[in-house]
Amino acid sequence: MINNNSFNIELLYVFVKVCELKSINKSSGSLLMTQPAISKKIKQLETYYGKQLFIRSSQGMELTSVGHKLYIEAQHFINKFEQITYLISENTIQISDIKVGSLDSISSYMYPSFFANFLSDLKQVVITNRIFDLIQPFNEKRLDLILIDSEFKEDFTGDVKEIRLFSEPYYLVYSQDNTIMKNLFDTSTVNAADLAYLKIIMYPKYCPIHQKIIQIYQQLKIPLPKIIEIDYSESTIAMISNSDYVTILPMSIALNKVTQNIGTLTMTQLDDNFTRHVSLFAHNTEILHLVHNRLN
Repeated sequence: MINNNSFNIELLYVFVKVCELKSINKSSGSLLMTQPAISKKIKQLETYYGKQLFIRSSQGMELTSVGHKLYIEAQHFINKFEQITYLISENTIQISDIKVGSLDSISSYMYPSFFANFLSDLKQVVITNRIFDLIQPFNEKRLDLILIDSEFKEDFTGDVKEIRLFSEPYYLVYSQDNTIMKNLFDTSTVNAADLAYLKIIMYPKYCPIHQKIIQIYQQLKIPLPKIIEIDYSESTIAMISNSDYVTILPMSIALNKVTQNIGTLTMTQLDDNFTRHVSLFAHNTEILHLVHNRLN
């Protein structure tokens, strides 16, 4: 590492954004910087550490092993830096000033205490299963902060702050008497190709879980299996409990449904391609940390 004063935290902000979008071109609009300026800062960071951080190809910017390590640490450093900045600055924003939106699957299964405790204190609360009922008002700044799947950050406009909250695997949930599962699978996990043999029920495409499944198949470049859409969770559970249909749910919801239907339902984990990442997003760093501190 070069021992000089050429390092500043802006380099890490630029580096993290390029990591997330895997493209200097896409990062340019998000960072409000020119592509040459971003390239210069990435080069400055590589020179500072004396290591190559990216492999540049026609597919985009891929992290080297050293780059991946720096990405993980840079995220922690930025979050800590912003938290310190928040703590030493005058707290001018109160919880009663904040308009919050969340997916129902996150508010209900991961943070029920926060929403129960602050439901009447927050300026506005929007809880929905429809992802774009959150993204559009957030982009229009009619919501100050939202809790959604991390991948949807690509749909945001303007400068948005993020804290990654958690990750969890997806599971198949199905009847213990499901003959297809008994006959076809004898493994602890199921992969994307396996799902082609199953009868799948899910929420309609507006649901982030459904959107995530579509995205996974697009990334793997294999055909999406047939999916029957049902708009009500209780109908879905009733159907899979009494037939060979299956559904796909994040672990937190899957555990809840199976626990409520012990003796009827069971679950099998999908492979690592099926992983959910959830983040807290805000336009304002102070709001981001104010809510994050109360979630924990």
